[in-house]
Formats: sequence, C-alpha cells, structure tokens
Amino acid sequence: MITFVFKGIIQMQNKTIISDFIRLAPIPVCIIEPNNLKLEAANEQFLDLVNGSHAEILGKHFGNIIGEHVSATLPAFFHQLKAAPGIASLPVQIPALEASIAPFSGYSYFASALEETSGESKIAVWLISKTSGQIEQIDAIVADNLSLGQLEASVKRPGIEYIQMAEENQFNMPGDSLSLKFQAHDREQDEMLESWTELERSREWFKNMVHSSPVAMLITKGEDMVFDVINEPMLNLIGRDASVLGKTWFEAIPELVGQPVVDELFYAYRTGLTHHVPAVGITLVKNGESMLGYYDLTYTPLKENGQVVGLMQTATEVTEYVKSKDKLQKAYEQIRLSKEAAELGTFDMDMVTGRLEWDDRCRLLFGISHSDEVEFERDFLQNLHPEDLDRINSVLAYVFDKQASNGIYDIEYRTIGYEDKRLRWIRAKGQVYFDVHDQPLRFIGSVLDITEQKEDEQRKNDFIGMASHELKTPLTSINAYLQLLQHHANRNQESTMLATIEKSLNQVKRMTRMIDGFLNVSRLESGKIAIDKQAFEITALLKEVREETVALTTGYPVNLSVTDEVMVYADRNKIGQVLQNLLGNAFKYSMPGSEVKMSYLTENDHITISVTDQGIGIKPEHQQKLFERYYRVESNSTISGFGIGLYLCAEIIIRHQGKIWVDSEFGKGSTFSFRLPLN
Repeated sequence: MITFVFKGIIQMQNKTIISDFIRLAPIPVCIIEPNNLKLEAANEQFLDLVNGSHAEILGKHFGNIIGEHVSATLPAFFHQLKAAPGIASLPVQIPALEASIAPFSGYSYFASALEETSGESKIAVWLISKTSGQIEQIDAIVADNLSLGQLEASVKRPGIEYIQMAEENQFNMPGDSLSLKFQAHDREQDEMLESWTELERSREWFKNMVHSSPVAMLITKGEDMVFDVINEPMLNLIGRDASVLGKTWFEAIPELVGQPVVDELFYAYRTGLTHHVPAVGITLVKNGESMLGYYDLTYTPLKENGQVVGLMQTATEVTEYVKSKDKLQKAYEQIRLSKEAAELGTFDMDMVTGRLEWDDRCRLLFGISHSDEVEFERDFLQNLHPEDLDRINSVLAYVFDKQASNGIYDIEYRTIGYEDKRLRWIRAKGQVYFDVHDQPLRFIGSVLDITEQKEDEQRKNDFIGMASHELKTPLTSINAYLQLLQHHANRNQESTMLATIEKSLNQVKRMTRMIDGFLNVSRLESGKIAIDKQAFEITALLKEVREETVALTTGYPVNLSVTDEVMVYADRNKIGQVLQNLLGNAFKYSMPGSEVKMSYLTENDHITISVTDQGIGIKPEHQQKLFERYYRVESNSTISGFGIGLYLCAEIIIRHQGKIWVDSEFGKGSTFSFRLPLN
C-alpha cells in the first residue's frame, strides 16, 4: 500500500481505513461482500482462528471458512442491516448462525454495515468469545449509540488520523491501487479541498467504528494522552461520561497518578510497540467511591509518517475472574494445609479406564515408595489384610450400586505394606460418581491412618473384656444365691421376701445384659465375632423373638402380621439379637400399654424388617448418631444404658451387607428398620 503526501495533505483510498481498523481491532474481524458472502479482508486474530494466510482465505465463501452451512437468508439479512436507518454501523447479532466446529463454535457472530467513501457497502463480521463477558455489552452499545445517526463530513483542517502509514501497514488488501495524477497548478486548491473532505469522511467513519465496537476502546492523541475518541463501553468501564473528551488522561482520571498502569501507557507510546498488560489492578473512582478492579489492557501505537501520534487502547474487565481465581487458590491452599495437618492421603479412580491415582501419603499407607503408576488389583486389593479382603470386595460392590448406596463410601480396613510389611489400620471415605445410566464413572476419596487409635481401642477393649469376665464370676454366684433364697421363700410362702428377691434377680439380669454387651463389643472389635450364615425361614424367628421378649416384659402388646414364609441366608442367632434389641428399646422408650408393631416387606432380592413404637421419638439431630458406639441421647430420662445396643445391631447388619436406619418424629414414636439380602 502506498500513501502520497501532497502539500501536507494525506491522500489515501478508503480501503486503507478499513484494513487499518480491522487490523487494530482486539477481536477477530473480517469484511465480506454482502451479495456473494465472499471474504475480502481479515485481521490477524481471524487468521489465527482459521490457521491460514490472507492468500489462502481471501475470496472464499464465508460459510466454507467457518465450516458451517450458511442459511440462504443471510444475504437478505445483510441487505436489511444496510438499510436500517440510524444503526447501519452498529453491531447486530446474526440470527441462526451457530458454528459447530472448533474454534468457531466458541464464538457468537455480530455484523455491522460499512459504507466506503465510494458509496460501496460491505459487511463487517465481529466474532465475540462466548466466555469473554463482552456479549452482554452489545445491547447497551446499540441503545446508547442510536443517537449517532449518519455523521456528515465537514470541511476543516484535518487533525491526527488514527491510521498507520504505508511503511508500518502489515495488512495487504488484494487489488489495492493508487494512481497519482499530476494536476496543473491552478487545480491545486480544489484537490486540497477534495482531499480534506475525503479525509474527514474517513475520520468520521473510523470514529463511528470505534463507537460501534462491543469492546471498550479509547483513542488518545499526543504524549499528553488527550482523549479524542471514546466509546460507551469504555465510558462505563472508567465510570465517566462524554465530558472527558478533549482532556488528558490525568485530567479525566486523576486517580491514575502514581498507579503502575501509567508506566505501561508511556512505554507503549515511547517505544511504538503494541503492548498487552493482562489482569492489571487499577483503582478507579466510580460514583464517588474508590473501587479496585482488574483489567486486560492492550495499547496499540498509531503512527503518522513513522512517528507515534496517538494510542488505541482497549480494555476488558476481568475483576470477577481474578477474584474467583484468588479465592480458588486460597481454598486450594487451605485444603492442602488441612490435608497435610490431618495426614490425609487421597485417591482418584477412573471407573471407565480403570486408571488409579494415589498421592504420596496414600502410597505410604500401603507401603509403596515408588512413583510408578498404581493398579487397583496389584496395589490395593493385594495389599489388604487377608481377613478384610472379602468384606472390602462386598462393600465396593455395594458402593458401586447407586440405588443401594448412592455412591457413599466409608469403611475401616487393614493393610499390609507392600515393601515394609507393616500392618496399618486405615479409615477410608469417598464418593462414587455415576453417569446418566447409573454406571460408575469416577471414584474419589481420602484415607487416614488410624493405627494408633485402633491400638488404643484394642487396649481398652482388652481391659473391658477382662473386667467383664471378672464381673461375671461374682454375678453368677449372686444369681445362684438369689435363686436359692427364692426357692426357700417359695417353700415358706414368704411373699414379702419373694417380691424383694424377684426385684434383685431382675437387677442381676440387667447387669448381666450390660456385661454381655461390653463383651460383645470387645469381641466384635477384636474380630472374634464370626458371622455364621445359614439358610433359614425368618418369619419363624420373628415369632420366636416376639414370644420370648413379651414373656420377659409384660404390658406391651406386640402386633406381628405374618403372610408368606421367607427364606434368608444370614446368621440366625445374630439377627435374633438385633430383633431382641430393637423390641427391647421399643418397650423401654414407650408408655406401658402402648402397642409395638413388627412388620416385614420383601422386595426383589431383599427383605426389610421394621419395629415401630409409639414412644417419645427422637429429634432429627440425634438420628444419624444413634448407631455410633456409646452414643446416648441427652435427656432428663432416667432410662439406663451405655449406648452399645444399637451400635452392635448396626455392626451385625453391616457384616451381612445390609443397612439399618431410623425414621422418627419427636413426641410421636419411632420406626427402626434394617434390610438384608435374601441370598
């Protein structure tokens, strides 16, 4: 492109203005012919998207370039856009144009009409990133610029023109040509006037393009940075109005003095190099209040005859992005510190590919020192304690069933280190995520070394077991003496003595049950309680437990409705203990005479058994903790207990791959239920 200077007046074709504008635009822009939709110009950002050169794409159909079938109505839309009064140069979103091929699928498409000084019309297509947050500004731009109208050129001396001269222009339009006609001296003034007029039209067209841009843009001239052209998005961004035009940067925005962004401004102006500053913090006064924001800034020098005469400045606010990133970084750091303080290890398993990832802490808990890829079978299952392997496999099958577990994973197990052969107790918690077909996709969680805690518990259980055994010996003797006294009192018909002995025997029974409970906890946590599964008919067990419990505790009618016989595969004695405990609690927490109901329901391959009372009920905040060891609801009740009965029930049901829960309304009663697999 050649630019001729004739007696101080710059003469250039209108295509120079178009090409310079789109080249300086901070977003992908192209110019197309509205009738045949062929591309006539594009900037570097657009070329980066298509990964091609000017020669490769110029003259090609727009639809072929973006890889999308373009509707036949698009030319008609462009002609309507050209004919729209007052807004011909404002960007309007192109209807029904949504590219499906990357990278064009990540953009929305806007169009504005351009009228060259020759009267020929073109269409500028703007590509706005869907994630840039700039699309929302377009409606405001259109509304605020309707008053622009058709700018009429006036004849006056030209000021600084915001185009780079020929020797700096890196954008080449095909077919550009200039012919210099040497005119006679007596026509010199007419040519000068015509050049001024043409130049002013180009200037007004350029200003109109800046105003219609959806990106915040500002043109300053001179080293004093005098505001010459500014669009509405930039005014909104800096919190000012159009009165800033004609003022220097520091008159228009005095709070910039002393801020680092000033150095960036002068660097771009004095070096003549395009300068991009990402996520720079700037404090602006908006509505009388100082506000810190973060902005992506681009400074593009504008040159005349090789000298920098102004700057084109574009800005995008990224405050929310920076704050979100900062919050995310802080949260990540907090999690990292918490994980290190708690000595947690983490695992992440892709259920589709089978790929398993362990962090360093997790590797340590399985006795692995290498950093090679870990495998589920080799590094996890084979390093479990042999006595825990079957149980873990059953739990995993349960966890991977969304309907049964909702993907919740919470378990304790033992590992034997692959390299150090050290036995460790592990507490693992995690979550399985499923696809729309309820198939497991991902399994993530954390592991914690609880070996020391388990060793303490073992020492405590050993003590409880020893103490319980020692207590049972004298308690057995006391029970025998009381039975002997009862025999003599019966023979002598001493009614008062018999009543006293009966009360004493009941207290001995209560004490025996408590001691048995402690012994069972000790055996359970020592792994000495075995689950002996056999096939049996469960309705017979329900009747048996009901009769035994009612015989021991009078005054509570128990309603049991038996329909079909149901065969289950479980430990009959252990399930009997669970039923006895649930019935005993129903009696304990209900008023004498209130009914207790036993029921069961078979569904698919499971049976659900429930015990319902009309007792005092349980508050919601206590319901999830009832099955924890030694947990008792704090109340003014004098009901005795150590909080081990429901814990034992839960452990027995879990060892049957079942589930136990409570539904209760405070003051109205409770329903305790457990579910067992039939097979």
